[in-house]
Amino acid sequence: MNKKKFNILMNIKMSQETLMKRWSGLFFMLLLSVSAFAQNISVSGTLVDVNKEPVIGATVLVKGTTNGTITDFDGNYNLTNVPAQATLSISYIGYRSQEIAVNGRTTINAVLEEDSKQLDEVVVVGYGVQRRSDLTGSVASVKAEDALRTMPSSNITDALQGRMAGVSIVSGSGQPGSGSTIRVRGVNSISGDSGPLVVIDGFIGGDFSALNPSDIQSVEVLKDASATAVYGSRGANGVLLVTTKKAQQGTTRVTYSGYVNMKTPSKMPTQLSVADNARLQNSYMEEVYGIPPYTVGRYFSSDEIAAFERGEGGYNYLDGTFRDVAVEQMHELSVSGSSEKTQYLVSASFNLDNGIVRNSEGKRANYRAKIDTELRSWWKVGATLWGYYSENKGPNFGQNLNVLNRALMFPRFLTAKDEEGNYNDLSREPNPMRKVNEVKSDGYSYTSYFQAYSDFTILKGLTFRTAISLNLGNKNNQSANTKDSYQAHPSQNGYTSASVNNENSFGMLNTNTLSYIKEFNENHRINATLVYEQSYGTTYKNGITVRNLFDNDIAYNNLALAQSTETPSSDRTVTTMMSALARVNYVLFNRYMITASYRYDGSSRLAKGNQWYGFPSVGLAWDAQKEKFLSRANWLSQAKLRVGYGVTGNQAVPAYSAYSQISQSVDSKGNISLSGTRRANPGLKWESTTQYNVGIDLGFMNNRFTASVDLYNKLSEDVILSVTLPATSGFASELVNAATIRNRGIEVTLGADVIDNKQFRWHTDVTLTHNEGIVKRIDGVKSYMELSGNYENTAYRYIVGEKIGTMWGYVNNGIWGTDLTGAPSGTSPGDYRYENLNPEDGDEITPDKDQKIIGNGQPVFNWGWTNTFNYKGFDLSLFFVGFHGFDIYNNNDWLTVTDSRVSPNPDWLKRWTPANQHTDIPSFQGKSSDKGISSRHVEKGDFIKIKTITLGYNFKTQWMQKATIYNLRVFASAQNPFIITKYKGLDPEVTLKNTLTPGADWGYYPNGRNYIIGLNITF
Repeated sequence: MNKKKFNILMNIKMSQETLMKRWSGLFFMLLLSVSAFAQNISVSGTLVDVNKEPVIGATVLVKGTTNGTITDFDGNYNLTNVPAQATLSISYIGYRSQEIAVNGRTTINAVLEEDSKQLDEVVVVGYGVQRRSDLTGSVASVKAEDALRTMPSSNITDALQGRMAGVSIVSGSGQPGSGSTIRVRGVNSISGDSGPLVVIDGFIGGDFSALNPSDIQSVEVLKDASATAVYGSRGANGVLLVTTKKAQQGTTRVTYSGYVNMKTPSKMPTQLSVADNARLQNSYMEEVYGIPPYTVGRYFSSDEIAAFERGEGGYNYLDGTFRDVAVEQMHELSVSGSSEKTQYLVSASFNLDNGIVRNSEGKRANYRAKIDTELRSWWKVGATLWGYYSENKGPNFGQNLNVLNRALMFPRFLTAKDEEGNYNDLSREPNPMRKVNEVKSDGYSYTSYFQAYSDFTILKGLTFRTAISLNLGNKNNQSANTKDSYQAHPSQNGYTSASVNNENSFGMLNTNTLSYIKEFNENHRINATLVYEQSYGTTYKNGITVRNLFDNDIAYNNLALAQSTETPSSDRTVTTMMSALARVNYVLFNRYMITASYRYDGSSRLAKGNQWYGFPSVGLAWDAQKEKFLSRANWLSQAKLRVGYGVTGNQAVPAYSAYSQISQSVDSKGNISLSGTRRANPGLKWESTTQYNVGIDLGFMNNRFTASVDLYNKLSEDVILSVTLPATSGFASELVNAATIRNRGIEVTLGADVIDNKQFRWHTDVTLTHNEGIVKRIDGVKSYMELSGNYENTAYRYIVGEKIGTMWGYVNNGIWGTDLTGAPSGTSPGDYRYENLNPEDGDEITPDKDQKIIGNGQPVFNWGWTNTFNYKGFDLSLFFVGFHGFDIYNNNDWLTVTDSRVSPNPDWLKRWTPANQHTDIPSFQGKSSDKGISSRHVEKGDFIKIKTITLGYNFKTQWMQKATIYNLRVFASAQNPFIITKYKGLDPEVTLKNTLTPGADWGYYPNGRNYIIGLNITF
């Protein structure tokens, strides 16, 4: 081979080797790029709004997977195991959703823009939703999370107080397991319930106790008839629509919320010391029985009083009644998650509440499971199961002879027990510690709800939903008066006893809804709804009471061992109802709105001919801000005028009320007799309420400042009363439509972002409510009616032309002195002096002629003021409430200065004596001249409360992300720390719990002062 040829061959070989190397390198680079292309990465970033503020809690999800997360307090997120060519789906309520391609990037930031249309579509209005801007009725809305953040509570109603104008909420008792009293625009019924209808996710007749507070998303309140008429015969008292939380799309989340609450009595009555109480007893003996001092027979010697001064002997019955510190704990746990088409949420809570009164306790366990899934693009189904189990026990409160007034009346110089362990009693009064320590009273309650629905999209905008709801409940109350109990004392019943009462209930509701929502163009949109609904309910009650127990420990656990059995009782009721509803909402040019509805209800509670009733309503609204003549008013964000009219009903009629009722009695020989107690009235009709409403909604500076004002007038007609019949009728009473009640008032809601910048935010809300409820008509011979039932009702009358809650009694003009000119016969110096309203009939004071209106327990107005401050990770809330212009009848005060015992009330030191004639406290002898209910014990009830001060801190999540902690907040709260009032009793707020007899203080269980620490954490 020649050299030239050899060189050519070598060059070819080298070229081939070079080419191979180059192709090999290229192939290797291609493999690397493919490997890199297929590799998963971590992606992080920050989400902000158009104002560069962080968006907290937004969902960031790898599209088509369950791999997702939420943004932290600073709007940051971090996702691992993300395919380099995946797409991120970003969403948050009120903002437009975004999809962003990753393209191998490890940092992706985004700016979220508000979706005004979505923001408008969050108001629940009953059987559907509406844009907030399209509302024509008076509707108030509260986010539960905001309310609970301000006021942590095991009951959401406590947190709602003072947040909605026109909605009066009072904490009627501090007793474990008790709820708040809620009234919307006054009292509409006398015989029936005046509480609002509660609807939970469409379930009519729900119970707040059945829900974990943290499971609630929002609460809407329908106030005027144009909004409530869609619920027909159930809507007269207002409607509370509760929307519960759903799982957010994204990764599985575990959330825990809990707190510990240390409760103390907020106020204790002032009492005499043991020694002063003993001195008072000596004075009583001297002044009443004339025993001279320092002689045999004096009740307490100087040595005994000196021993009392040293703290030897005697007892503090208030300290024996109330705990120094009571502990409550609340724990809530929820797990939620979702796939592309299915969302689920499971939650549970447990509340253990030791009351501030000894031996009072409440336990409650709640559960909830919810699942929603999309079976087809046109078919969605879902189901929810929720309920609760509760136990409550404790001493009796709220009636005469209750724990509190007994402790206030009993002399302190007597110890609770003697050296042998027996109670120290008075001849006619058992020791009050029997009521506290010898308590055998337990209540158990279990209620479970189930709801399932199926949604079908027939055409675009046209949907059909059918839902079935079931509820099953059981209540058991059992109590025993054992040998050491208060009631078994010879001065009371004188025997041991026990009773057991059970109640089982079942209900079913089927709701079928056809909805059509169509936006034809920017000038026309319609929201129409048709509803067909049917319900069934049954309740069975039974009870038995026995006397002379075989054994105190067995008590109510084996009633057959008792010596005698009283007549057992049982009762079953079955009710059915059928309804149809049509409603349409139309919006023209985005500023003229009309909503009209008509509901037709039929109920088995009434006799034929009166079972069906129609409930129409119409609402008009005009958003003037969108008119051309206001187009240049950039400072004005909203100016909407609303007018509404509607008729609603009240299912105040108990089952079978239209029919005769008989009762049984048994004589000493065991003979049974039947007698008529209520006469049939086939003409009994629905109670109906006609309401007019005028309102205006204003917004300024892009809604930084807002205001809403409503004026309303409600007339409740055909109000049902129980009328006493003459003995010749053969019946005791008859239910008739015999009264009319009018409520009218004004509501104001103000809101402002006083300061709003990146570092600091201060938001404030104020609600003002004035309502005047007046009795306009009572059929019959008299122009008034007296309430039957509880003992406290004796202080009230319903009088035509007067406000509900009118107190009736004698006018007290102080104490008679030595000048008895004009005094009734038999009067002595130191006796009560009552005004003679009819002097022309003589000097005698009689109940028929010398009683008049002495007060009113209905507040003239009430308000709430909420302030929230945010600075970096800190949040501070201050919440105030006030009730003004009402009176309280202080029955505790009446008992302690009129009873035959010498109570440790310090007022006795100011009693009338010949040397002290200018006083309003009678002499010891004069207290027996008391005639009962009088103005002497009526006090002003006005009060201002700081309901809660809450401080929280939200931890930044950079260091928590490694532990997959998305949110962590710790907080401390003081509830009821301060009150401003002139009322001498323990708690003026609890006196407003009874709407028919507001302002009566018969020794109710007071609200305590609470000190809470807790945390919220999400994984």
